[in-house]
Formats: sequence, structure tokens, C-alpha cells
Amino acid sequence: MENPRYVFYLAVVPVYRDACVRVLLKQHGDQVRFYAGEAHLDKTVKTGLAPDLVERVRNVGILQNRVLIQFGHLREAMRSEVCVIDLNPRSVTAWGLAVARKILRRRTLAWGHLHPRAGASSRSAPVRIFLRRITDGTVLYGYDSVVPARTELPGKPVWVAPNSLYSTVDITAAENNERRRIMYVGRLEEAKNVQILVEAFALSGLSADGYTLDIVGFGSLEPELIKQTKHFAVDGSVNIHGRIDSVTELSILYAEAAFSVSPGYLGLTLTQSLGFGVPMLYAEDAPHSPEIELKRFGGMRSFTPTSAEGLAAAMRSFVAELDEEPVNSQHLARSVSTYYSAEAMATGLWLALQGERSELGADGWPTSTEVEHVE
Repeated sequence: MENPRYVFYLAVVPVYRDACVRVLLKQHGDQVRFYAGEAHLDKTVKTGLAPDLVERVRNVGILQNRVLIQFGHLREAMRSEVCVIDLNPRSVTAWGLAVARKILRRRTLAWGHLHPRAGASSRSAPVRIFLRRITDGTVLYGYDSVVPARTELPGKPVWVAPNSLYSTVDITAAENNERRRIMYVGRLEEAKNVQILVEAFALSGLSADGYTLDIVGFGSLEPELIKQTKHFAVDGSVNIHGRIDSVTELSILYAEAAFSVSPGYLGLTLTQSLGFGVPMLYAEDAPHSPEIELKRFGGMRSFTPTSAEGLAAAMRSFVAELDEEPVNSQHLARSVSTYYSAEAMATGLWLALQGERSELGADGWPTSTEVEHVE
């Protein structure tokens, strides 16, 4: 195959990008190619798509695994009409492609989070701004990031490829009045604060009312969580499912969920939960990803302090609140389907590749689609 017109040269393409990549390749596969390594600097973050969707390059961590350098298919990246790189200052390869292609006057786009998790005031934020400055535009994960992006670099083009999981056909809310699951979906690591989950559920006393805690994911804390279920005598009410990628299997669990919970920072699990019409209980003071902007659709309640006792109290009160006034599950699913589908993400990427103007309003949100916002 001759050199592709559009190249995505990325550190990794995780499994949750599957739907978006398939949509983009189905529509424009003769022009688009994805290249990525097997694993990121954080080895738990891996490419999860088949080689026929994402061709592999070699990732190497240097400087005590703080910096990434990549090898392979660089010729295709350099020769492409447009190359999309990670908005990640820790990637030597991203910098190299940005600088070399600028010298050659070839269009390069940076794709990723506008700011690091520590926020706009972090030490690395100015470095991200400089990487954006030397590229020809930025593709962001969230709509609320558009205004600060425009403020930082006035006149620099900005597009949004909303950080999405599923195609519109899979974003649906089940009709079910018997909801007794409390869901956690995500990595089982300290950074996600999952170590307080089981204790909080035990302290809440909700198991006596027939509720279960369902934990979906994998990570180093799984053995500890299993021990906690026995220590707090809730092993009969806590289900640790392991990793589940199947949207069908997940939809069955969410169809029986009263709400989902995030004891640490929020990310794609929020998009997933609201997309299935399930409200979310989340830690107020965590450094959330851009997906936190979905709270404008409703169905979310924060809790503080971020402790087992604080979460237990919030679980009890949220159950009472939802019993008294259930959320509009169909509204939540419809909102996510409109703004956060794989199709919306693929469209944002294609507009960026084409250099077409995005229909984004002054607040950064699309002007061509109307979905009622619930503050």
C-alpha cells in the first residue's frame, strides 16, 4: 500500500478506542493509518486493537522510564499530508515529528488533554502550550477545554473529538425498576482510590437492603479487595468481576445498577455510566479528566470527604435521593449518544484532518445539535 494520506502516530491506542477507530476506518480507511506501540510508559496502559486496525511500532522508555521514544513507520509519518501526534511533552518522538514537519511545512496536529491532570498551573503546562504552538492545530478530548485553549493560543485552530466509548447503537438506557447494584468500573489501583470501596459499602449497611457492590476491572489491588470483602463480612454482597470489555455484558450489569461510584478521579467511566442511563456518585476533590463536563446533563452527585466514612454516608443518602426522585435515564443516554458517541469522536477527527471549521459555539459546545442541558 502506498503512503497513507493521514497518519495517526500515537503512543498507544487502548481497547476503548475500538469503536471510534472502526468508524473512522470504515468511512475513510483508504486514506487513514494508525501506528502505535504495544504499551505506554505506564505498562498498564496498552494498545488493545488488532494489528489490522493499528500497526505496531516499538516504544522505549528512557531516563528512568520518564520519557518515551518510538521507532518504526516514521517514514510514513513524515511523508503523510497530515500527521496526528500525542499532545504529550514526554514523547521525544512527538516533538521530533512536530519540529521536522514544521521545517518541511507539513501539517501536524496535536491530540490529547489540554492540560495535565495537575491542571493549567502545573509546571508542565507551558511545555504543552509550546508543543501546541509549533503544530497546526489541537484536537481536544472535551468541549469545555475549547475556551481555555482559545485563550492560551488565540487564532490557533481547535477541534473536539469527544473522548467516547461506544457507537450510538450501543448507547441506550434499560427500563428496569429493580436496580440493586452499585457499580465501580475502572482500574484497581491506588490512584483511583478503590481501596476505600469495600469498607465504604460495608459501613453503608446497604447490603442488608439487598444491594450489591459490583467491581469491574483489573489491577494490583484486586487481591486486597478480595481480602477486604471477607474482613468486613460482605463477601456475599460484593462481586468482583474482573475485566469486562464486552458492551453487551456491561449493559446487563448497568441495567440492574442503581448508580455507579467513583472514589477517585473521573474519566471514561462517567461517559459509560451516563451512556447506560445510570447516575454517578463521585469524589468532589479529585483531579478529574475532561469528562467531568458531562455533569451538565444531570445524574451526578459529588461526595466529600474522600474517605470510607464519607463515601458510605453518600451512598446511603444517594439511594434515598434516587428512591424519592429517579433520574431521567433516557435523557442521560440520549445526551451521551448525541455528544459523546464514537461517531461524534470520529467526525471531530475527520474535520481536523480536513482542516474544516468546527461548528463550536462561544462556550466550545456544538451549535448544530440541540440537547437539553440539566444544570
